Amino acid sequence: MGKEKRLIIAIEHNIQHLKQKIVSALVISVMFALVFTTINLNPNYVRAATSNVQLNVAAGTLSIDSSSGIDLGTMTAGNSQTMEVNNMVVNVKDFAGDGLGWSSTAYSSNFKNGVGGTRDIPNSRSAIKSSPGGIVYNIDSASCSETALSGECYLNQTCAFFNGSANATGECRLNYTILRLYVLQTDPAGYYNATLTLTVTAG
Repeated sequence: MGKEKRLIIAIEHNIQHLKQKIVSALVISVMFALVFTTINLNPNYVRAATSNVQLNVAAGTLSIDSSSGIDLGTMTAGNSQTMEVNNMVVNVKDFAGDGLGWSSTAYSSNFKNGVGGTRDIPNSRSAIKSSPGGIVYNIDSASCSETALSGECYLNQTCAFFNGSANATGECRLNYTILRLYVLQTDPAGYYNATLTLTVTAG
């Protein structure tokens, strides 16, 4: 057999071997395609995802405030007179976030003629009440009762004053609170002052 014939046979054998490899590769590719299709390995397949989202709302405050200075005016010694102020405004701000509602109270010290003074007008002659025209404003989403006072309350005791209903939030404002002091003609002349304390508690 000549060299040329042997070369031709070798080339044909290589071509046949190459064809077998190509066919095998095609068969393997088709099998992989079938497997990927069967088990949904498509990278574009859409799946659900969940996340746990958390939020902490911190408790706010429950507070009360009113006019820092209340002036009952001036009277002349030797007279008996009722001194009063009727435009005192009281605010309660409930941002505690507990939904417990709240109640407030009022109390006054004796009226003294200055720091360390020896003259006084007793707090048993001082009283607080809601004006007949007193108005409660529910600011924002607040919810308040009109007042806890059924009438005049003498400030030598702790007086129930102003309430917020359950689930009250925001700011409640009580306008036109009357503060009275009964002054006798026997009270000595002097400049008197006292401390009015308003408190608010939850529940």
